[in-house]
Amino acid sequence: MCMIKFVKKNKWWLLLSFFVPLVMMAVILGTNQIYWGSSRSILAGDSYHQYVALHSLYSNILHSAGRNGFFYTFTSGLGLNLYAFAAYYMGSFFMPLTFFFNVHNMPDALYLLTLLKTGTMGLTFFVSFKQMYQKLSAWLILALACAYSTMSFLTSQIEIIMWLDVFILLPLIVWGLHSLQDKGKRRLYFVTLTILFIQNYYFGFMIALFLVLYYFARATMKKWSWHNFLDFAVTSLCAGMTSLIMLLPMYLDLKANNTNAFSQSLSFFTDGSRPFDLFAKNFVGVYDTTQFGAVPMIYVGLLPLILALLFFFTHSINWKAKIAYLVLLGVLIASFYIEILDLFWQGMHSPNMFLHRYAFIFSLIILIMACETLTRLDELEVWKICFVIGLLGIGFSATLAYGNYNYLKNFNSILTGLFVLAYLILLISRRCRWLSYKLFLPIVFIFMMAEAGVNGFLQVSGLQNEWNFASRTYYNQQAGLLQPLADKINKLTGDGLFRADNTNPDTANDGMKYGYNSISQFSSVRNSNSSALMKLLGFHTDDTFLNLRYPGNTLLMDSIFGVKYNINQNQPVKYDFNTISSKDNSSALTENQNALGLGFMVPGGYHDVTLSNDSDRYLSNQTKFVNALAKVKLNYFTQIYTSSEHTENKISGTTDYVTLANKTGQTGDVAVTYEITAPAQSQFYISIPNISYISNDQKNTTLTLSKVQPNGEVTPISGYSVSTDDTGTYFNLGYYEKATLLKLTLSFPGNSQVSFNPTSFWALNTQNYNAALAKIKTSTVNGVEDKNGATFTIDAKTSGDLFLTIPYDKGWSAKVDGKNAKIKKAQSGFMTISIPQGKHKVQLNFVPQGFVIGSICFISGIVLFIGYDFLLLFEIHMITFSLKMNFER
Repeated sequence: MCMIKFVKKNKWWLLLSFFVPLVMMAVILGTNQIYWGSSRSILAGDSYHQYVALHSLYSNILHSAGRNGFFYTFTSGLGLNLYAFAAYYMGSFFMPLTFFFNVHNMPDALYLLTLLKTGTMGLTFFVSFKQMYQKLSAWLILALACAYSTMSFLTSQIEIIMWLDVFILLPLIVWGLHSLQDKGKRRLYFVTLTILFIQNYYFGFMIALFLVLYYFARATMKKWSWHNFLDFAVTSLCAGMTSLIMLLPMYLDLKANNTNAFSQSLSFFTDGSRPFDLFAKNFVGVYDTTQFGAVPMIYVGLLPLILALLFFFTHSINWKAKIAYLVLLGVLIASFYIEILDLFWQGMHSPNMFLHRYAFIFSLIILIMACETLTRLDELEVWKICFVIGLLGIGFSATLAYGNYNYLKNFNSILTGLFVLAYLILLISRRCRWLSYKLFLPIVFIFMMAEAGVNGFLQVSGLQNEWNFASRTYYNQQAGLLQPLADKINKLTGDGLFRADNTNPDTANDGMKYGYNSISQFSSVRNSNSSALMKLLGFHTDDTFLNLRYPGNTLLMDSIFGVKYNINQNQPVKYDFNTISSKDNSSALTENQNALGLGFMVPGGYHDVTLSNDSDRYLSNQTKFVNALAKVKLNYFTQIYTSSEHTENKISGTTDYVTLANKTGQTGDVAVTYEITAPAQSQFYISIPNISYISNDQKNTTLTLSKVQPNGEVTPISGYSVSTDDTGTYFNLGYYEKATLLKLTLSFPGNSQVSFNPTSFWALNTQNYNAALAKIKTSTVNGVEDKNGATFTIDAKTSGDLFLTIPYDKGWSAKVDGKNAKIKKAQSGFMTISIPQGKHKVQLNFVPQGFVIGSICFISGIVLFIGYDFLLLFEIHMITFSLKMNFER
């Protein structure tokens, strides 16, 4: 009933609290040329490479009519625990809105969701803080809500859309904590904290730490109560227990599949920290970087900062509370500077850019302290206001004098000085009654809106300069090309279980975005065990396995890993990859006639082989792996040597590392040309390991391939460019039925110098390749994709193992002919199941490890909380009844 009265009383303010931040964000983006249907999309950095893909995946699942599930997907990284993935990426209440969008207009969906989430942030902040600080004018709460919704932490990282939901819940959680501490009402705190843990475990951890510290700080404002602390602890634990439906499967997935989860502290101080960082990042519009060496994004407005400092000069706040809040801020500030504390806030895992991810807590505390001060505005004397602003002026001046902040420009200083002066005049005018309260409120609101708007515009501008919001024209070109091809792949595949991949991908998550089963992946949630194995087989990945990339590998791996289709527009056609022709873009689609499915039989059972970590041995690893699968002893790769090598540039270096550079006076791109004979019946490759470019902006290698005729005439075969930072090292030079003299030019656009390990040429013997695959295909295996699983029908000529090129995960269960079967780990990353001779049906089903126990905990946590809440209410009722009876006596 109280909430209904609140809504009726504040209905117009509630509407304003939603629409004003929404419109502000629309204006901020619009002035940066981002709007619905604009030529500049809202996709920058990870938003282009990850978030538009996962939103497209979600939409595809919703449109699959129940055929696809939310537990597992084969569209990414060989196969992905989608439930654990959702714990970080897909927990938003707004995700179902993707149903109304497709991959072509998904950038507009992300734009719309950004606005809706910003508006909802303003709404939840207004509701929460108006309830917590009922004496404050709605004008002031609305102004603070807008400052909160557009604070630098959010606007400077606006492309990370899945973080925004955290800031919708955060004000409600704080309100819930206040209600628990002040009134013994715990339901809101329990519900919102549970939702946060389920939606985003990563930020949930940081906020849980904050809540503990904040509880103790705020408890100093009144008499300590062990009963209240117990209430806080029990309610928090109930929320944690209830959220185990998501947290437990996520934890077990991280524990099992993510190596190097914990980072080591390598120095005492955080990288790039300087003495005046706090002042530097409180100038209006300051943007340094969201990459490495960044200073925390703590700006939330100058007036809240001034008011937060005035908190320590109020009479009615006791000295214990002032010390407690000072300690709370001190812990955060120390964490910005001390690396081990910085890591602790982030789960002892060093972020891949977007540093100090808990910095928003500092901004939130500033807003809370500002509200505490505003409720005591009449306690502020002029000298206190002048003293605090004087301290800020000294801090800002010292920052400018220090001079080691290159991102601080003159206009930042001018804007900051003007707004500080404006707030000084407003506060003094109000204190001296020169300005009526009714006039003071809208003027403050206008200035805060102007400040937040200018800061937001400059943050997004900085983001554009650093990351570049993707061109919608380019996005549309890629979607227009790739989606029809993906549709064609799915039509040809039907329910069959194969993979497809792009030889020149737009992103590593193209499979997820366009809906085809893929090897490539770029994600913070991944199966690092299978990725580590793929690295040993020549696929590109990094030390943290965030990336797994398909391009730059061999035909042998294509067939073993079930890559039946290639989206191939410029590279030479591979051996036995037939071009699929039609009236649409399918001329770029090729089909592998020898691709195995995701499961195949290994006669007599599979036995692990030892694979080398040496990158020079990756082809040897492929040979050993395939021979173990086929039970043969064949050689597949032979090194071929050049007949000539020519360059107009200067070559220097050693036998292990070569540098190619322009000679004195030369301009243009460096290049080198080889002549070499490709053997008959061979799939041909060049390996170019560890290329280092002198240009940070141009990291591509162009391969121009021609055939040299007997009369010396040169006939072009193909030319294509490779971004070698994200590929393997084996580049396709085509299949040759007869021995063929080739001319290959490697050029490096935009680079006057490059270095690399010596190049080598390799021929894949297609006869041995066919022999090995024929041996593996002796037993017939047909796979069909099911919801959260797969079914294989097998005609095994002999007993052996069904080898599955699906990442091993304890969430998998198997049945052979309806009976439970044991799944064994193969090569530390894949799976095998023992199969007797004859015809069989194997059913694979994926339920995330810990989901069942987590579900039990979910129900138990709710039941325990309801019981606990009822007991406390019953106790209060009995005490009230007893007091009433005693009074009546």
